[in-house]
Amino acid sequence: MNIRKELEKIVEQLNDEQLSVLLDLAVSLQSGKKPVYHIESQAYQDWLSAENDIYDELFADELTAR
Repeated sequence: MNIRKELEKIVEQLNDEQLSVLLDLAVSLQSGKKPVYHIESQAYQDWLSAENDIYDELFADELTAR
């Protein structure tokens, strides 16, 4: 199947929020910039939080020695 036609079929089924994400990606690709993806899942955000900073635990001895 033609890639453009396949993409058109998919685009027709997207809601406005999804189209906004797709537009951002298309603009990034058109400008030659590497696209930036935003991960919004709560699990990922929790993983990135300061509470899960493993370096504090790994280097606790060195931090207290300073």
